[in-house]
Amino acid sequence: MKKSATTLFFLFVSTALGFAATPQQLGAWSVYTADGNLASNRPVLLQTASEEQYRDEKGNPVQAKLDVICNHGKVSAIALEPNFVIKASAISLSGAVPTTRVVSLTEGQASRENWEVLSRGRTLSPYSEAFQGKAVRRWAERISANREMAFQLNGGKGESVAQPTFQTGQLTEALASVGCSY
Repeated sequence: MKKSATTLFFLFVSTALGFAATPQQLGAWSVYTADGNLASNRPVLLQTASEEQYRDEKGNPVQAKLDVICNHGKVSAIALEPNFVIKASAISLSGAVPTTRVVSLTEGQASRENWEVLSRGRTLSPYSEAFQGKAVRRWAERISANREMAFQLNGGKGESVAQPTFQTGQLTEALASVGCSY
């Protein structure tokens, strides 16, 4: 049930914000609202695109995206939208939800964790079976504390296929500007 609620929330926010007006830019972060209203009781999407551009199978440039979703004035979700679909061979189905291994790289330090796989491999989110809210806050703190963050992602059979890098240094200011905290 929790997985369904998370998936529905991501779909709700992405659909509602997909029709939003031109986003406000705060450093590397784009701020999307459903109706242009930055009231703290409305869902807000803060999104930054990867520095690198990759080519999809048709040769079109594609960037990975890092999303921070605020709802009712609090960070409610973190999502990584890779520039490719995670292959089934890189997804573990042994737990309560499908997960994949994500390595985050900040200032020369690597951290390996399992992230939940959503949207048929198109979106990843930090996952904790017991303390999801705590996991989201911890990731918001980690992202805010670094000027740059990279994620190493596996495509399948353990091979690394992408390492999108994001400018994350102004997340604290962007969150404050929309009345959101973690």
